[in-house]
Amino acid sequence: MVLLAILIRFLIIPFFYHPDIKSQHYHFQFLSKGVLNIYQFISTNKKNLGYSDTFNYLPLTYYTFGSFQALINPFLGSDFNLWLNDWGETKNNNPNINFYMLILKLPYLILDISIAYLLLKIYKQIDLFYLWLFNPISIYLIYILGNFDILPTFLIILSYYYLKKNKLSLSYLSIGIAIALKVYPIIFLPFLFFYKKEYFFKHLKYIWISFLPLVLTIIPFVFQNSFLNSFLGSGLTQKILEYKVYNIPLFPVIYTLILLQYIFSKSKYKFEIATTLCFLFFISLLNFHPQWIIWFFPFVLFIYTKSKLSKKIFYILFFLLSFLYIFLINDNYLFWGHLVAIDPIFADITSPYKLIKFKLNQNPDTIRLLIHQLMLFLSVLGFISYAKRK
Repeated sequence: MVLLAILIRFLIIPFFYHPDIKSQHYHFQFLSKGVLNIYQFISTNKKNLGYSDTFNYLPLTYYTFGSFQALINPFLGSDFNLWLNDWGETKNNNPNINFYMLILKLPYLILDISIAYLLLKIYKQIDLFYLWLFNPISIYLIYILGNFDILPTFLIILSYYYLKKNKLSLSYLSIGIAIALKVYPIIFLPFLFFYKKEYFFKHLKYIWISFLPLVLTIIPFVFQNSFLNSFLGSGLTQKILEYKVYNIPLFPVIYTLILLQYIFSKSKYKFEIATTLCFLFFISLLNFHPQWIIWFFPFVLFIYTKSKLSKKIFYILFFLLSFLYIFLINDNYLFWGHLVAIDPIFADITSPYKLIKFKLNQNPDTIRLLIHQLMLFLSVLGFISYAKRK
């Protein structure tokens, strides 16, 4: 079954592409050219760069994937750097793009299969193991979108595995590395800390480890405007506060309520339930990037396997709405554009967003708002249902 899952992935990996993977590796290439401060380098040379967007990730991300790219560069050939630096009309025309996708996504395959084994070790459920291997959602998020969020996701699962084994130093180190790669895993940190209230002081002894990787890697940059502007300009830091009621950001308030309920809960699966509730409100309140779904997905999938048929239908409906929302984003590379690795002409096929706007004379942004409101309604129903049971 594992070999079949790997075969399916190899049939998918080379033929799907999103420009994010190219833009990220465009920035990662500068490490092998001796650039240690990517933020200052882009700020200084922005006018002369083929791709002028800022680098909105943390230093450890740059050093990790920059080192990986330097390691595999000899296998990619001389045309790889030409492709990375081509942002003109021929940006999708490289005949080796399928090979590049295969090589660049191979680490994602290793992390993906590793998550399946970690879930099996944590929960001892073969159905969850197979569901992770063969569900279309994680395959889409990991291999079609091709974003590196699978690495911090793996580290979160690893952190929870060590937590269950009562190895707190390794648990906090794992999530600390995840936070140093992308800040979002800090959402999970309080749930790790309050996993067992009776071990409060024991957790207090080790929690500082979770901040160590971040602090050590940002110290050289933290007082530089180029770093601060790039970091504060990232999607999550802006969007997590944008949905407000009476000028109060709603998600932080709901997150606090979920955390308080979690602290006093005696449920066997309270960690999974709390992170699933966070996911429901996170996705229904924020104008989310599709790859953000993978952060919570392993725990949501576990709750799905433990749910009755009516709840399974609830989660299926929620994910269908999530992907309908994604496909109505004004980004052709989230629909037909994924297939430019097969033929560049797919980038020019009318996206669902433009089809609805210009052919059907409807506003797709209004439709997305309605979808978001329906998702929020479902999230509130899910929260009430859980609260009534407890």
